[in-house]
Formats: sequence, structure tokens, C-alpha cells
Amino acid sequence: MICEHKWTFYGGTNCGCHPDASCSLPVHKCERCGDYDYGDTKQAHDIIRDCPEAKECKAKGFAGLPALHLTRAEFDALDEYSVTVPTGKTAGKRWKRYDGAYDRPFIQGGGKPTWIVGEYKALFGRDDCMVVVWHIPVPRIDAPLSGGAA
Repeated sequence: MICEHKWTFYGGTNCGCHPDASCSLPVHKCERCGDYDYGDTKQAHDIIRDCPEAKECKAKGFAGLPALHLTRAEFDALDEYSVTVPTGKTAGKRWKRYDGAYDRPFIQGGGKPTWIVGEYKALFGRDDCMVVVWHIPVPRIDAPLSGGAA
């Protein structure tokens, strides 16, 4: 049976052009079947179309993010927060995010998820004022490839 949705406003979601975008898309929930529209509405498409951040992000993608050199073990040891951010806000805390993996419109539009690494940084040296700095992880090899001495 196909539900004739009765949508009610549920909240918002990031517009998806980059992890810290300030644009928010309205998300609705159907009172009858419990489904969500995940911001996939005409109103949301208009917000994205008119968003100056979205236009800038599409032009440069993640190329503007700083590199973070990690070994494979260091990257694997990071906790994954692909949908949220860690609640324990401590300067220097890092985590990985498979950005775009849970963004249905992004995937349906042919987007490819990308690994990025977030890190809390204290603003003005204050522990009560944190910002997230995003990085592109770059593999680092610390041991000789041959495994022997040169």
C-alpha cells in the first residue's frame, strides 16, 4: 500500500555541500507511515540552488582542506563519526568521517563519499569555545618498504 504522506516539520539537516555548511534544509516526517523526506523537497532544492556556500564548495570541493599525514594504523584507530560529531569536545580530539556516505541525495546524484578527519581546536585558547577543523587524510609510511636495513 502506498502512503499518502501527511508531512510535518521534523527539523533540519546540513545542505551537504561541505561538513560545516551553514545552510540548513527542512526535514519532514510523515505522521502516517513514519518516513522522512531527508530534505529532498522543492524548497530544499531552492535553498541549495541559491546558497553561495554551495556554489563555492562545488567549485573547489575538498581541495581547499589542509592535509593531515597519518599512518594507516593511526587512521584506523580514529573513531568514526560519519553522521554526527563527538560530544566530548576536547582540544586535539580527532575522528574520521566518511563524508557523504549517509546523504541520500548526494549518492543518488552520483556523488562519491570521501574520508575526512575532524579535529577540535580551541578558539582564543579557551576550552569552552571549540571549532572543528577538517582535514584530508594523507597516508604516511614510516618504515622502509623492504623491511630491512639499508
